[in-house]
Amino acid sequence: MNKQKLKLSALMLICLTGLVCLFAVPVMADDGHGRLGIFEREDQHKIPFLGSDDEGNETAGQIAAWLLLAANFPIVLSILIKGINRFSPLGAELKKSLAKFNRFQKKHLMVVHYYLNLAILGVVVWHYLSSRCLSTSLPEWGLVLMMVFITFGILIKFKWCPKAFRKNVYQIHTQPIIFITMILVLTVGHLIVE
Repeated sequence: MNKQKLKLSALMLICLTGLVCLFAVPVMADDGHGRLGIFEREDQHKIPFLGSDDEGNETAGQIAAWLLLAANFPIVLSILIKGINRFSPLGAELKKSLAKFNRFQKKHLMVVHYYLNLAILGVVVWHYLSSRCLSTSLPEWGLVLMMVFITFGILIKFKWCPKAFRKNVYQIHTQPIIFITMILVLTVGHLIVE
């Protein structure tokens, strides 16, 4: 497989993951307890701070899902524009306009990516603490991956990473396979918990 086909496949996989996040993650945060009961038992849930009230974790899950979508929208938009410019048979003038728009949106919307992901970290920890489930560890793995992603982003943004490691940290932070794995782990974990 040549590099162009590999990049196009990665772009399509990222777009598909974005669509899954857009439509599936908010639905999964609904209270589905008792509908099918296939994967879980009632005694497998531990809600240390809310007692038996499940609304706090549902609210936190909804907030985290929508914030994750909003915080990473500039990244997805940038990848889509770059993919369109690289692989579509558009005219040079239109490609130039798209590249200019991409620079503009990155300049003004990347601030949303930087600081909203910090807020997501707090909301995700709140969601985890209010809805731990003993029947699966996938949400915990997703949480760990998300925390690593956000931490690496913070290290890059504020230049807290030593120069010797900065390139490697950046490559890991921008690796689509790790991001897609995180989304899939979170999605499957939430499907099992629900």
